[in-house]
Amino acid sequence: MVVDFVYRPIITPAKDLFVFRPGYVSHDSARLHIRYSDGGNLELRYKELVPKASLLYQNTGSDDTSIDFANNSPWESAGEFGPPTEDTDYTSTTALLNLQPATRYLVELHSRESTLHTQTVLLGSVEFKTSPLPHQPARLRFGTGSCIKPNFPYRPSWTHDIYGFASMLDHSDSLDLIMFMGDFIYADVPLYFGPETEDYRRLYRQVYAAQSSRRLLRKVPMLHVYDDHEIKNNWHDQDQPPMGSAMTAYNEYNGLPNPPPAVSGASYYNFTYGNIAFYAWDTRRYRTRWETPNTDSGEATTSDDEHTMLGQEQKQHFIQWLHDVNHTAAVKFVISSVPVTAGWSNFDSSQDTWRGYPTERAEILNLTQHIPNLFYLSGDRHEMAAVELPSGNIEFSTSPVSQFTFPFVGKFKKDIGGEHTIHYRRPGHVKYGILDVDTESDPDTPRITYSLYTTDIHHGKRPAWVYEAKGAHWR
Repeated sequence: MVVDFVYRPIITPAKDLFVFRPGYVSHDSARLHIRYSDGGNLELRYKELVPKASLLYQNTGSDDTSIDFANNSPWESAGEFGPPTEDTDYTSTTALLNLQPATRYLVELHSRESTLHTQTVLLGSVEFKTSPLPHQPARLRFGTGSCIKPNFPYRPSWTHDIYGFASMLDHSDSLDLIMFMGDFIYADVPLYFGPETEDYRRLYRQVYAAQSSRRLLRKVPMLHVYDDHEIKNNWHDQDQPPMGSAMTAYNEYNGLPNPPPAVSGASYYNFTYGNIAFYAWDTRRYRTRWETPNTDSGEATTSDDEHTMLGQEQKQHFIQWLHDVNHTAAVKFVISSVPVTAGWSNFDSSQDTWRGYPTERAEILNLTQHIPNLFYLSGDRHEMAAVELPSGNIEFSTSPVSQFTFPFVGKFKKDIGGEHTIHYRRPGHVKYGILDVDTESDPDTPRITYSLYTTDIHHGKRPAWVYEAKGAHWR
């Protein structure tokens, strides 16, 4: 059992893994992530999935509701391109362009093998729906969480699975996207295999090879930020090795399918879904060593501008984004791989979360307190907390999607340093959130609902806890 759990990435390195999944989907384009190692040119074909009502309106007079509506729109080809190469671990990210907003598409990936007669082989298919036009009122339903480890808790099986993804599948038909907030792999748990790029690639292949990963990610676009375990625990050494190897593997599998970076070569980014805006921080690459916060309040004992988690360039870009979306987006989400709340207060948290950077944290909260309907989303701590921060903004911190938790050790201090704890939950190897955002019903006052799911309650079929935030007039 121990040998299987620890050494599975070495025993079964998934060298022949095939991946075809949607990444970032905008109102007029879609990024598609591919891993394919068998050679031969590839071709993307796509078509609109015509709604049932549209077809009945045109129709034939038939009342046959079993008709396959996908077959009633023509296929288009996005062209032929060469296969991924060994240099990128046989991965590539390509894009479909000139799509229609708020439209569902079916996309097929074909391999074209040149023999005496060119043969076309269907490798896989995905579905997705493009987002509404920018600034347009919208309804968005998306999942959030972080931290996964295949086959935890351990079960004897030839094919390891990710139980949190299996639970998310129960809700996948209604999800527009999933925001995964770091620790997609554990490079150093339970054993650090080494600093080479292949050591990291093996772990990504192990996650993508899981049955629930394949099923979930062909149906729902997943966007990513990375955290420490994609590199090493509590990483704060910026671009020192093994950062380069770790980021090569991260970009091949998770980074390049994300929205375009805010700055060339960076991993932080922002995007919109209608009039709902997102900003995803990179909380690892630019951070310096932490400050020493006041033990009780989480506030800085002395002001120190040299300690930073975001770095100056990212922070200034974020401040400009706040200015841009303040009165152009009805709802705003800021994605942080580590919690903004100071509630997690043990030694590790006091260094690794925003609690360890109280000066910069106070600077940012002082800005976001003036931004209506801005929420923070985070993961990392293998526990869940909903907290009203000193700024009045609410943070939903949710993890693990599929990992260990801390059943006996209390680590969270409620109502600390001007915060108000709305809800806290420690137990559960599977915990994730689903947010429903409605800016259509009342364009001036949006509705934001957070639902916590855990397989410990209702087997993850129904929410364990629901919170409806009070949307504010934002124009």
